[in-house]
Amino acid sequence: MRKQLMIPLLMTTVMAGMSSCKNGDAASLKYEKYKLDNGLEVVLHEDKSDPVVSVAIQYHVGSNREKPGKTGFAHFFEHMLFQRSENLPRNAFFQKIDAMGGSFNGGTSNDGTVYFETVPRDALEKVLWMESDRMGYFINTVTEGGLKREIDVVSNEKRQGENVPYGLAFDLVFKNLFPEGHPYSWTVIGEIPDLRSATVEDVKEFYNKYYTTSNATLVVAGDFDVAKTKGLIQKYFGEIPARPKPEAPVVQNVTLDSTKRISYEDAFCNAPMIVMTYPAVEAYNEDGYALDFLCNLLAGDKKSPMYKVLVEERKLVPSVDMFNYQLEIAGLALLNATTFPGVNLNDVYAGIEEAYARFEKEGVDPKDLERYKNIEETRTYNRLVSTNGKAIAMAHDNVFGGSPDRTIHELEKYKAVTPEDVMRVYNKYIKGKPYLGISIVPKGQLDLALTGSVPAVVNQESIEDQQLNSQGGAIVDDPYERTPSSFDRSVEPALMSNTPELKVPAVWNATLGNGMTVKGIVYSELPLVNFAIELGNGMLSDTPAKAGLAKLTANMLNEGTEYKTPAELEEAIGTLGARISVQSGTETMVVTGSCLKKNYPQAIALVEEMLLHPRWDAQSFEVVKERMLDNIRQNAADPSLIGQQLFRKQVFGSESILSYTPDGTEQTVSGLTLDDAKAFYEANLSPSVAKVSFVGGLSQQEVVSSLGSLEKNWKAKEVETPQIVSADVRPEAKVYFIDYPGARQSYIMIGDKAMPVASPEAYPAVVVNDKLGASSGSLLFDILRLKHGYTYGAYSSFTQGIYNNYFAARSSVQATVTKESLALFRDILSGYGAEFSQEYLDQTRTALLRTMNGSFETPGALLGLLRDISIYGLSEDYPLQREKVLKEMTLEQAKAVIAKNIDFGKMVVVVVGDAKSQLSGVKALNLGKVQLVDRDGKPL
Repeated sequence: MRKQLMIPLLMTTVMAGMSSCKNGDAASLKYEKYKLDNGLEVVLHEDKSDPVVSVAIQYHVGSNREKPGKTGFAHFFEHMLFQRSENLPRNAFFQKIDAMGGSFNGGTSNDGTVYFETVPRDALEKVLWMESDRMGYFINTVTEGGLKREIDVVSNEKRQGENVPYGLAFDLVFKNLFPEGHPYSWTVIGEIPDLRSATVEDVKEFYNKYYTTSNATLVVAGDFDVAKTKGLIQKYFGEIPARPKPEAPVVQNVTLDSTKRISYEDAFCNAPMIVMTYPAVEAYNEDGYALDFLCNLLAGDKKSPMYKVLVEERKLVPSVDMFNYQLEIAGLALLNATTFPGVNLNDVYAGIEEAYARFEKEGVDPKDLERYKNIEETRTYNRLVSTNGKAIAMAHDNVFGGSPDRTIHELEKYKAVTPEDVMRVYNKYIKGKPYLGISIVPKGQLDLALTGSVPAVVNQESIEDQQLNSQGGAIVDDPYERTPSSFDRSVEPALMSNTPELKVPAVWNATLGNGMTVKGIVYSELPLVNFAIELGNGMLSDTPAKAGLAKLTANMLNEGTEYKTPAELEEAIGTLGARISVQSGTETMVVTGSCLKKNYPQAIALVEEMLLHPRWDAQSFEVVKERMLDNIRQNAADPSLIGQQLFRKQVFGSESILSYTPDGTEQTVSGLTLDDAKAFYEANLSPSVAKVSFVGGLSQQEVVSSLGSLEKNWKAKEVETPQIVSADVRPEAKVYFIDYPGARQSYIMIGDKAMPVASPEAYPAVVVNDKLGASSGSLLFDILRLKHGYTYGAYSSFTQGIYNNYFAARSSVQATVTKESLALFRDILSGYGAEFSQEYLDQTRTALLRTMNGSFETPGALLGLLRDISIYGLSEDYPLQREKVLKEMTLEQAKAVIAKNIDFGKMVVVVVGDAKSQLSGVKALNLGKVQLVDRDGKPL
């Protein structure tokens, strides 16, 4: 695992970072850094190639600054700063960024809190105004009502994270590895009792100490005028009063005197998990680079000893992972594996010990180490692909690493690691060292835990304990005192004059002699290439009796070739620092790849080998099949996935292949054979239906030439196009309640069939949904989260493809307000057509038009454009056609789309929750017939 947060090396001088050739083999990361008089460090990264700007503010405050009994404050504070400030009304941050056509978020970790936005370049001044207002003009607006509402929201976020299998794994690690009182001995999200006891005075104390200009870095990245931006930063941030800079946390690595084993019975999981954690080192410790590679070499791929022993030989687990987790003041190395059902974790531990012994005997192959160095280099560049990614990385690296380009310089540290370094840190931190062993087992299966395990102490809220701190409905805000300013901060600045326009990138086309079509877009900002080859129709080519076959076949294509074992293929891909994999979804089977531009010829040669010379190894087939079955079993314990599965069955009809997921079911996958996979491959893969999409710094001629061998060796054949029919009958019931005893949240999903993406109604449907539930600026989010505090988030969307087409509104809500939340969904969906106004349409039009202008900034977005064109038969200028639809849509047309496609009376409702406490409330709403079912959808 990459280093997460890093030690601050404070710098105060103006400096310029490295600059590299756009077309070369190194990332471009030029910047200017300076400091305001109040201590705020500013980093400017100008890039005229981007139509957007990103702003990131990294504060040096995370959960490690909290006190026992007052945990969760840093994360809670992240939420509070989205509420309002002196010159931004309540929830205006959500609404204004949405109206600008931008995106935003925030994040809190053990060590830091970051806020970031990406908007069209003409909205830069607006964002600086907003960010400065909550940095310097926030605290006077904090009220008891706002505090309580956000406590409800954060409590629901915590429940959502715990209401899934293994949801407490990391909590158990941190609470039991670090001694009581250590800054990492509590979780980032904190404890609900601590949050409930928070007062306005607590919030003000935390803000005044840590949310200071001297404790933060501001980064602006993208297309902007440097001189003008400096002036704006001085205007909006320069007069914020300076406060003392808090002392930086000191390194507090831990040691274990002896091995500690604990166990936990998880009501949501259906198979054991083992987690072994070793004390390690803080970020930027010189041992950390070798520890990163050690974890990769021990368990990072099919060649690793952990995989060989646990997955291939002993067949105890479907996969195994190991991470080097480096935080600001301490670190840990963590090995974890989820087993197959019924496996005793003592057997897994014995396998782990054998793998360690094998590693000690075999040592480090220099070629393996070099492979991971190449992967690290590609990963670093991928981190800097988007303007937003650059802004976040530079802000983080400046606060914790002392310079905005620390990530680039870290590559030299990684490149310097030797095999001897890796063995040294293995002996120092892993071999024979005490560890924290955690056994997470299904309820009632403690006999599967590691011998000597002591039951973990877990204080977990029950449904009966749940309460709402705040009252439902809009918060009534108290008056507050305004902070003096040199100008009127209540006046929102206008957009700047550099408004971008929608520019659809030029697409080149070619058709190869074997029928394979090729589309490409030239991208030269970073030395990376991205490509995809559409191979077929994915799950649409399955039959209900063999659901999951397409995905199983795709997985087999990743398992080596005629000339390479699975480990050798993975090694070849990793040596290039590349990612190449075959995946199969609902309507597509595709091979995707990304790599450094210089390694593309070797990468595409590997793709050809994978496609034309599959290995079809019986042992690998059993491993892949068992891994799929395990994934199905794990998904069968996840409330949201359980609900989505039943929703598909009711919407599309149980006889349709669309009622399944690409994974299939345990029954269908259990019956699949290697011959089935071979037959699927022969029947469905052909260059006559294959479509290549390419984004990178190569010309059309160079790309076509690179495909010459594939063109020559892949012979075309006829492939049958699947004809999909879904049932036109309505479900028997209106509401399906899936009983999940003890669930602390209820998952709600409501919807119906919809139109395909090629339909003239497809984009108008997306337009009208935007105000309903597309984002945090939409009605569902506003009413269920912001106004009532019932959930962490509520959304709706139109899923549009060829046949996989439906509308759905969804949310995970606090269990005790299931009835109230469902009633709100009913009222919002039923009344949306009447409520939709000209003002709604105008707001949507403005926001979506502005969003379009920056929609093709990254190579991933460009590849997505090409793939949509290829898969769905859209025109190459379809974004311009959508722009025209948006500009010309009338209110009458919008209301007609809503009336036809968002009709609550025709929708099916699925609720996954605790029937004992919530079913009667759902029935009391009188929505229609309510059918109680088990997790498999069978009536109870």
